Amino acid sequence: MSEKTVREVQTPYVIEAKEAIGRDTIIVQEDGEPVAAVVPYQMYQHLLEQAGYKEVPRQEGSPEFERNRTAFYRLLPELLKEHKGEWIGIVNEQPSVFGLSSSAVLDLITEKYGRVPMYIQEIRETPRVYKVPSFKRITRL
Repeated sequence: MSEKTVREVQTPYVIEAKEAIGRDTIIVQEDGEPVAAVVPYQMYQHLLEQAGYKEVPRQEGSPEFERNRTAFYRLLPELLKEHKGEWIGIVNEQPSVFGLSSSAVLDLITEKYGRVPMYIQEIRETPRVYKVPSFKRITRL
């Protein structure tokens, strides 16, 4: 398997026809080749349904998610002793699986429990902080 470096794009994608968003399919190309598609949300839902998937709403803010997150921070001092740098999946307020990446943990939890409320986090002393640049829109008053 070959590796590919992904770099942050410094220039935003611009779609001139605002009316196309949400109504038309937009194809994203790299070096003249299609690499991604932005599709209307209803089409996205239909494609998921055809493939046998059901969209799962974000768990953040749900009582189960919050209980699992609280359990992670309660268990963190002990987890740091043996699992520092690993990723953990918390299900039913219990450490369920450990892995080397968040996606590995997600796969293990899904295999073991199915689609259940969970909390996945890297075991670190301080949370990792990502700074994401954003554009500001300035309008005249």
